[in-house]
Amino acid sequence: MILKIRIDDRLLHGQVAYSWKSALSYDAIVIASDSAAKDEVRKMALKLCCPDGVRLATRTVEDAAELLRNPKLKSMRVFVIAPDPETVCRLTGLLEEKPPINVGGMQMREGKTMFSKAVYVDSTDVEYLDRLAEQGYTVEVQEVPATPVYEYQSVRKKYKTGGNT
Repeated sequence: MILKIRIDDRLLHGQVAYSWKSALSYDAIVIASDSAAKDEVRKMALKLCCPDGVRLATRTVEDAAELLRNPKLKSMRVFVIAPDPETVCRLTGLLEEKPPINVGGMQMREGKTMFSKAVYVDSTDVEYLDRLAEQGYTVEVQEVPATPVYEYQSVRKKYKTGGNT
Protein backbone atom coordinates (compact mmCIF):
# COMPACT_ATOMS: atom_id res chain seq x y z
CA MET A 1 0.00 0.00 0.00
CA ILE A 2 1.37 3.39 -0.99
CA LEU A 3 1.01 5.72 1.98
CA LYS A 4 2.17 8.89 0.26
CA ILE A 5 4.11 10.13 -2.74
CA ARG A 6 6.51 12.94 -1.84
CA ILE A 7 8.03 15.39 -4.27
CA ASP A 8 11.51 16.29 -3.10
CA ASP A 9 14.28 17.10 -5.55
CA ARG A 10 16.91 15.91 -3.07
CA LEU A 11 15.04 12.58 -2.90
CA LEU A 12 16.07 10.93 0.36
CA HIS A 13 17.95 12.78 3.09
CA GLY A 14 17.95 12.62 6.87
CA GLN A 15 15.12 15.09 7.44
CA VAL A 16 12.83 13.23 5.05
CA ALA A 17 13.84 9.73 6.11
CA TYR A 18 13.40 10.16 9.83
CA SER A 19 10.62 12.73 10.20
CA TRP A 20 8.37 10.91 7.75
CA LYS A 21 9.28 7.51 9.24
CA SER A 22 7.86 8.68 12.57
CA ALA A 23 4.74 10.10 10.90
CA LEU A 24 3.99 7.27 8.49
CA SER A 25 5.60 4.17 10.03
CA TYR A 26 6.57 2.98 6.57
CA ASP A 27 8.29 -0.36 5.84
CA ALA A 28 9.80 0.56 2.49
CA ILE A 29 10.83 3.53 0.39
CA VAL A 30 10.61 3.49 -3.38
CA ILE A 31 12.46 6.28 -5.13
CA ALA A 32 11.16 6.90 -8.65
CA SER A 33 13.89 8.77 -10.50
CA ASP A 34 15.33 7.91 -13.90
CA SER A 35 18.58 9.76 -13.20
CA ALA A 36 19.13 8.37 -9.69
CA ALA A 37 18.35 4.81 -10.84
CA LYS A 38 21.18 5.04 -13.38
CA ASP A 39 23.75 6.54 -10.96
CA GLU A 40 25.41 3.90 -8.77
CA VAL A 41 27.21 6.45 -6.58
CA ARG A 42 23.98 8.31 -5.91
CA LYS A 43 22.17 5.07 -5.13
CA MET A 44 24.82 4.23 -2.52
CA ALA A 45 24.47 7.71 -0.98
CA LEU A 46 20.69 7.28 -0.81
CA LYS A 47 21.11 3.95 0.99
CA LEU A 48 23.12 5.72 3.69
CA CYS A 49 20.10 7.93 4.43
CA CYS A 50 17.66 5.06 4.74
CA PRO A 51 16.53 4.22 8.29
CA ASP A 52 17.53 0.81 9.68
CA GLY A 53 15.04 -1.94 8.94
CA VAL A 54 13.49 -0.07 6.00
CA ARG A 55 13.73 -1.53 2.51
CA LEU A 56 14.88 0.88 -0.19
CA ALA A 57 14.48 0.59 -3.95
CA THR A 58 15.70 3.22 -6.38
CA ARG A 59 14.15 2.65 -9.80
CA THR A 60 13.34 4.34 -13.08
CA VAL A 61 9.75 5.56 -13.23
CA GLU A 62 8.59 2.54 -15.24
CA ASP A 63 10.43 0.06 -12.99
CA ALA A 64 9.14 1.82 -9.87
CA ALA A 65 5.57 1.50 -11.16
CA GLU A 66 6.10 -2.18 -11.89
CA LEU A 67 7.47 -2.72 -8.37
CA LEU A 68 4.62 -0.75 -6.79
CA ARG A 69 2.06 -2.88 -8.66
CA ASN A 70 3.66 -6.08 -7.31
CA PRO A 71 1.14 -7.88 -5.05
CA LYS A 72 3.91 -8.49 -2.46
CA LEU A 73 4.08 -4.75 -1.81
CA LYS A 74 0.34 -4.48 -1.12
CA SER A 75 0.92 -5.73 2.44
CA MET A 76 3.80 -3.28 3.02
CA ARG A 77 3.53 0.38 4.00
CA VAL A 78 5.39 2.17 1.20
CA PHE A 79 6.61 5.77 1.01
CA VAL A 80 7.37 6.89 -2.56
CA ILE A 81 9.68 9.78 -3.36
CA ALA A 82 10.08 11.47 -6.74
CA PRO A 83 12.15 14.50 -7.74
CA ASP A 84 9.50 16.64 -9.44
CA PRO A 85 5.83 16.95 -10.43
CA GLU A 86 6.45 15.69 -13.96
CA THR A 87 7.91 12.43 -12.62
CA VAL A 88 4.92 12.02 -10.29
CA CYS A 89 2.53 12.50 -13.23
CA ARG A 90 4.38 9.84 -15.20
CA LEU A 91 4.36 7.48 -12.21
CA THR A 92 0.71 7.95 -11.25
CA GLY A 93 -0.30 7.31 -14.85
CA LEU A 94 1.10 3.79 -14.40
CA LEU A 95 -0.54 3.04 -11.03
CA GLU A 96 -4.02 2.06 -9.89
CA GLU A 97 -3.70 3.48 -6.36
CA LYS A 98 -4.36 7.17 -5.71
CA PRO A 99 -2.26 8.02 -2.66
CA PRO A 100 -1.93 11.58 -1.37
CA ILE A 101 0.83 13.61 -2.96
CA ASN A 102 3.07 15.71 -0.73
CA VAL A 103 4.93 18.64 -2.27
CA GLY A 104 7.78 19.13 0.12
CA GLY A 105 11.14 20.14 -1.22
CA MET A 106 11.93 21.81 -4.52
CA GLN A 107 15.01 23.99 -4.31
CA MET A 108 15.47 27.45 -5.74
CA ARG A 109 16.90 27.32 -9.24
CA GLU A 110 17.04 29.74 -12.13
CA GLY A 111 13.58 30.38 -13.54
CA LYS A 112 11.77 29.18 -10.41
CA THR A 113 9.80 31.30 -7.97
CA MET A 114 8.72 30.68 -4.41
CA PHE A 115 5.49 28.69 -4.15
CA SER A 116 5.73 28.05 -0.41
CA LYS A 117 8.45 27.54 2.16
CA ALA A 118 11.05 25.15 0.66
CA VAL A 119 9.11 24.86 -2.62
CA TYR A 120 10.14 26.76 -5.73
CA VAL A 121 8.33 26.13 -9.00
CA ASP A 122 8.18 27.18 -12.62
CA SER A 123 5.12 27.17 -14.87
CA THR A 124 5.76 23.56 -15.97
CA ASP A 125 5.81 22.35 -12.35
CA VAL A 126 2.51 24.13 -11.69
CA GLU A 127 0.95 22.63 -14.83
CA TYR A 128 1.82 19.11 -13.63
CA LEU A 129 0.59 19.83 -10.09
CA ASP A 130 -2.64 21.23 -11.52
CA ARG A 131 -3.03 18.07 -13.61
CA LEU A 132 -2.61 15.85 -10.53
CA ALA A 133 -5.20 17.87 -8.62
CA GLU A 134 -7.59 17.72 -11.60
CA GLN A 135 -7.16 13.93 -11.69
CA GLY A 136 -8.51 13.75 -8.16
CA TYR A 137 -5.30 13.34 -6.20
CA THR A 138 -5.08 14.96 -2.80
CA VAL A 139 -2.14 17.32 -3.23
CA GLU A 140 -0.74 18.87 -0.08
CA VAL A 141 2.14 21.24 0.51
CA GLN A 142 4.13 20.41 3.62
CA GLU A 143 7.83 20.56 4.32
CA VAL A 144 7.92 17.96 7.13
CA PRO A 145 5.28 16.38 9.37
CA ALA A 146 5.93 18.89 12.17
CA THR A 147 5.01 21.84 9.91
CA PRO A 148 1.51 22.87 8.82
CA VAL A 149 -0.16 21.13 5.88
CA TYR A 150 -1.54 23.39 3.18
CA GLU A 151 -4.10 22.25 0.65
CA TYR A 152 -2.61 22.67 -2.82
CA GLN A 153 -5.46 24.75 -4.23
CA SER A 154 -5.19 27.35 -1.45
CA VAL A 155 -1.46 27.75 -2.05
CA ARG A 156 -2.07 27.76 -5.79
CA LYS A 157 -4.55 30.64 -5.51
CA LYS A 158 -2.04 32.74 -3.58
CA TYR A 159 0.71 31.84 -6.02
CA LYS A 160 -1.50 32.76 -8.96
CA THR A 161 -2.02 36.25 -7.58
CA GLY A 162 1.65 36.72 -6.80
CA GLY A 163 1.61 36.06 -3.05
CA ASN A 164 3.20 33.07 -1.38
CA THR A 165 2.77 31.21 1.89
